[in-house]
Amino acid sequence: MKTIAWIGLGFMGIPMSKHMMNAGYTVKGVDIDPVARENAAKNGVQVCATVAEACQGVDAVFTMLPTGTEVKEVLAGPDGVFASIKPEAVVIDCSTIGIENARSLHASAKRAGRIFAEAPVSGGTEGAIDGTLTFMIGCEDPHVARVKELLAPMGEYVAHAGGPEAGQAAKVVNNLIMGVCVAVNCEATALAERLGLNLKEFFEIAIRSTADNWTFRVWNPGEGVVPSSPASKGYKAGFKTWLLAKDLTLAMDAGREVGATIATAEAAHAILKNHIDKGGADLDATSLVLTLKEEAEKAAPQKAIA
Repeated sequence: MKTIAWIGLGFMGIPMSKHMMNAGYTVKGVDIDPVARENAAKNGVQVCATVAEACQGVDAVFTMLPTGTEVKEVLAGPDGVFASIKPEAVVIDCSTIGIENARSLHASAKRAGRIFAEAPVSGGTEGAIDGTLTFMIGCEDPHVARVKELLAPMGEYVAHAGGPEAGQAAKVVNNLIMGVCVAVNCEATALAERLGLNLKEFFEIAIRSTADNWTFRVWNPGEGVVPSSPASKGYKAGFKTWLLAKDLTLAMDAGREVGATIATAEAAHAILKNHIDKGGADLDATSLVLTLKEEAEKAAPQKAIA
């Protein structure tokens, strides 16, 4: 039986590691959050006190962490993954960290003589739970088959986007589209309510029309429209607002690096930042609709249509 280490046992890490156990892997896990450690242990993960301890003797290491800062510290730090694993082990980062951080980590792995791949995911917590994630691999060609084999238990589609940095490049572009969709869905929902539309009826119209998009169908921002969406659960975070803003920042950084214009991402980031400043950072990103509705009411309370 093969053994892997999993670092980052949050909303994504716990269900993803569970799929690995179901596929026959032994999983050793690390997280700084005691609640996450407790939940992971209940799920069958062998919880370890340190990264170095978890990495001893494993065949692969997965990381799923909020930002590039944490990933670089965990992987390339003095007591991190690269310093603790055996040379033939594979290190796969599934976080969204941006192109520059991916570039830095590939360089660190090369200096340490370690095998490293980016494999950011799309599909959200629903995809993590269902094992239907899409993975975007960025690594050297000789390692692609092995990385795909390791990711297979957790994903519905595992793609080799290209060499080093390509996985993060694909994820940045993907989340640019997703982030703009979340923002415009919230704007549209707030407007629909102001115009007196029945949100459930409008949902049925939109998913059969040119407005249809994945985030509208699965993460609909209208309360009670989609029972499984965060909006129907008090906007409890599936994808926190500050994380989506972070991802759009990565897209803007990438655009500046190559001279691309991404004005829609900049506009979406601005309204998300406004929502964060008003207390929405740790709510689900679709809670943006709450700030938009509040601002509309303050701007023109008498113009709401019954």
